[in-house]
Amino acid sequence: MSHATAAEQDAVIAVLDDQVATPEELAARVRPLLEAHLAAYPAAVNEFKALTIAGPTTYNQTNSGNGVFLNGDNHGGLTINHNGPAA
Repeated sequence: MSHATAAEQDAVIAVLDDQVATPEELAARVRPLLEAHLAAYPAAVNEFKALTIAGPTTYNQTNSGNGVFLNGDNHGGLTINHNGPAA
């Protein structure tokens, strides 16, 4: 919702931040907000379509050097494969 105003973004975040709501309840609550957003910003339709058909994204991260890392020291690089095969 990068085209939305701060108030519109806050409204969607508030709806989705309900930790006890079921996925169905969240979908029912966010639907009118998304419909209004898409009506106000027609260019956003393609952005939403891209999110739904882009496929999985793989993130692999390892850390090296001095510092505190979860599960101990890790060595290597950072690989981000947007819609590509895992390295």
